[in-house]
Amino acid sequence: MKICRAALIGIGGFGVEHVKMMQKLAGEGRLQVVAFTEPNVDAHQESYGKLAALGAIHYTDYVQMLTLHPDIDFVAIATPIATHKPMCIQAMRMGFHVLVEKPPAITIQDLDEMIAVQREAGRLCQVNFQNTSGQAFRTLLEKLGSGVLGQVQHVVGVGMWKRSRAYYDRTRWAGKLVSDGQYVLDGTFNNPFAHLLHNCLLAAGVEGAPGLHPQSVQAELYHVNDIEGDDVSCIRAVMANGADVHFYAMLCSEGSGEPFITVNGTQGKAYWDYENKLTIHTRDGEEKLAFGPVDLIRNMYVNLMEAIESPGKPLFSPLEACRSFVLVSNGTYESARAVHAIPRQFVTEQQAGESTVRLLPGLSEKMRDVAARRRLYSEYPFPWATSTRPFRMTGYSRFELPADMRK
Repeated sequence: MKICRAALIGIGGFGVEHVKMMQKLAGEGRLQVVAFTEPNVDAHQESYGKLAALGAIHYTDYVQMLTLHPDIDFVAIATPIATHKPMCIQAMRMGFHVLVEKPPAITIQDLDEMIAVQREAGRLCQVNFQNTSGQAFRTLLEKLGSGVLGQVQHVVGVGMWKRSRAYYDRTRWAGKLVSDGQYVLDGTFNNPFAHLLHNCLLAAGVEGAPGLHPQSVQAELYHVNDIEGDDVSCIRAVMANGADVHFYAMLCSEGSGEPFITVNGTQGKAYWDYENKLTIHTRDGEEKLAFGPVDLIRNMYVNLMEAIESPGKPLFSPLEACRSFVLVSNGTYESARAVHAIPRQFVTEQQAGESTVRLLPGLSEKMRDVAARRRLYSEYPFPWATSTRPFRMTGYSRFELPADMRK
């Protein structure tokens, strides 16, 4: 493999992980970090020092950086959600391949514009949905594609984490639907559990498949924290290929565990989780596969670099394969119409280091059963839940945040 020349935009937040990966690949002689952009280096001295030690040149303006370094092979973008679209489009139009953080865009019209530019420019755009790259999940997709489980009928994803008040205080856009006049739609399925929802759609066989987008979405959104967005959600998406996807997430769980996906087909079922474990149940018996620790971000970088060197090699998460994800995200808000506050009588609050965390014990205890029954929270029913209606997605091409959600 040739040594790729790369640049990075954004060294704070999750950009710290990109700095570490670039440093590691540079140490292996596989990557040359040419330059990086960060307007506030004083707040990120450690990352700045690591990149400077690699000989990377610092800029405060990313367009200037790209203009002065036309020989860069690709640029990684690890910036706030609302900046992904304009930065991606600018970089691709200037002739660069891109690795961009998830989600690639907030609205379907923005994603479609990005896809059009990507095709016109003939550049690669890898979206860092890193959980698509683990061997266990790649094996699951291979087995589903070969028909081991027959026709996929139901895909269920469950994510149960907790986030303290400090999580929402870490940046001005955290927990916001709109920040500085731009959509961010920060919540369970667009940020911490975006990987889980995206993988559910891949397992359902629709991501990247023309015409197999969601036909309808029905969703419920709630919060226990004082935020605009959701920290509790459930989504039911009916797909054009006949499969349905059920997604359940909370950031106020009493317990902890790895997010997981179950797939039910006409001839068997499968279980996959974030620990890179896969279990397949068919008429022939049970097959358990454990692939051990995996460096997911590394996989994404190496996959992109190999695709740059060998045109035609498929990306793990190309831009156009994210369309169903954005459609389901947009449809979720169209169906829910509001993010409902869960009454404090159902919530507990406790100390979490120097911060506090709010928990939802009732859902924590029942989440797996809710998911097993494939019910929405209002159908279970929980006393705090509010029912919604399915939203038809046929021909959907433009998202506007429902009026009741606008501040």
